[in-house]
Amino acid sequence: MAPLRYPNWRSHVFDHPVRDPAWFFDLDAPGFDATADELVELITHTMLNCDDLRAFSDGQVNDGLNYIFNNACSNVVFAMLDNKVPIENRRRAIASIKQLYADCFEPRCAPVLGHKSEPGGNPLNYICYMLWDVSPLAYLDGQEQSDLLYETLLDVLESALMSKNVACVESALHGLGHIHHYREELSRPLIQQFIRAHPQLKKEVRQYADNAASGCVL
Repeated sequence: MAPLRYPNWRSHVFDHPVRDPAWFFDLDAPGFDATADELVELITHTMLNCDDLRAFSDGQVNDGLNYIFNNACSNVVFAMLDNKVPIENRRRAIASIKQLYADCFEPRCAPVLGHKSEPGGNPLNYICYMLWDVSPLAYLDGQEQSDLLYETLLDVLESALMSKNVACVESALHGLGHIHHYREELSRPLIQQFIRAHPQLKKEVRQYADNAASGCVL
């Protein structure tokens, strides 16, 4: 069942004209007054129901996901790091990003590499590639029961590594490359497992995977 305020939330986050700078940088940008618990519930439902985002353009979805996850655009993502929110709810929110990859990024992003600036990308490719760069979610060491949160996060990234869309694979490697700086013992084995399982990787992807295994990602 959708949260009571989900329609208002979805409109608030995604239903804006695409422009530069984005709507959330306006001095009089509308806010969304909600508790951390409510925001976590709304984020989770949004990720689990990406079909609802078909009503919005790639640019609108890119802006909306930046609003949710990029702490330069809003403080929304910090609800997922609020220790006052039950850990199982926060784990469920992180886990729901698996559906963002499967139901939004994989079918909608162009299969191009962001770190190589390959042509043909669409606006949604930006947040797919940069998700773990612009979001604080790749650093969980300050959280209570951080091991459980990392376990959930690694499951999301492992799933994304199996995507048929190279943009999703690159995004997962990008995230693992950032996690390397805090939890190398978690990220490196997953990257090495990926490399062993895909001996015919495109050379640019293999090089990026090798770089991520040492934390050298852009």
